[in-house]
Amino acid sequence: MPADTLKQTVERFNTSAREGKDRDFGRGGSAYDHYYGDPTLPNPVLDTIDGGPYYAVRLEAGDLGTKGGLVTDAAGRVLRPDGGVVEDLYASGNVSASVMGNDYAGAGATIGPAMVFAHLAVRDVAEHALRTAPVNGQAPAS
Repeated sequence: MPADTLKQTVERFNTSAREGKDRDFGRGGSAYDHYYGDPTLPNPVLDTIDGGPYYAVRLEAGDLGTKGGLVTDAAGRVLRPDGGVVEDLYASGNVSASVMGNDYAGAGATIGPAMVFAHLAVRDVAEHALRTAPVNGQAPAS
């Protein structure tokens, strides 16, 4: 980033902070934004950037969790590329493909699906164990 561009950006931001209005991104526009802010500022989530030196880095949006991973069925069983089940292999959480695709809905969005698919996997394992467990020393009927 050219030094003049960075300087202009800091000046614009500082003007917004002093006015208490974020013209670029609307930060501090809700009560939620103010909750953890500094109540001594015109806008509790904006303060001026004074001093320096200043540095700039390029930031790009990304996903939290995985963009890939093992594909599973509704029971958490890992599927082969042809759709067949990998026997006795289950996946949940960040080792499995996200049920939300490449999107991330927000904080904790990986925890709920991880818990649900872990529960479904354990339930499937238990049901399979009950179906295949010997009864009075005899294999279950097919």
